[in-house]
Amino acid sequence: MKTYKFLGLTVVGIAALAAFAYAEPSVPAKLPVPVVAIVDVQRIMQDSSISKGVQKQLDAQRSKFQNEIEKEENSLRKAEKELASQRGQLSAQVYSEREQQLRQRFLSVENHVQSRRKVLDQAYTDSMDSVRKELLAVVESVAHEHGANLVIVKQQALWTDQPLDITDDVLKRFDQKSPKIVVAPVAEKSGK
Repeated sequence: MKTYKFLGLTVVGIAALAAFAYAEPSVPAKLPVPVVAIVDVQRIMQDSSISKGVQKQLDAQRSKFQNEIEKEENSLRKAEKELASQRGQLSAQVYSEREQQLRQRFLSVENHVQSRRKVLDQAYTDSMDSVRKELLAVVESVAHEHGANLVIVKQQALWTDQPLDITDDVLKRFDQKSPKIVVAPVAEKSGK
């Protein structure tokens, strides 16, 4: 009896699969009609108070770093002049050793400059990524309020028939909503 039940279920299953195979393919759901909005991201990234705040912080850090480097470079030039003035008073071996030490200091400063630039560049990248994430949330909110279901960057739109630009609304909301982003570069990796 079990064999007949199993055979019966198998026949029903095969029939169902055959019917499914010969059925008309299902029609995919229609996509909604696009309602497009345009945003000038470049303008927002230049004009928003949050972007300006990030840039101001980075400029201050770069200026501080530049002052530090200038002091180190002046110290190296002074040491180089002193060594040159002592050339006749020092033995060739001592002079060579001190010259080698000075070269090592130059290399150390050069490595420090490169490392610090990488740190500042990474701080800028991280900060601007945070700004972009905040901006995306604001764009999404404003677009939904306008009934848009597609937002295009203004620089990608060749032509529009009517004013679809929501940049001013986004910029206003972005400046109101966005918290101040503090640029905190990660500590420099010590190569020593």
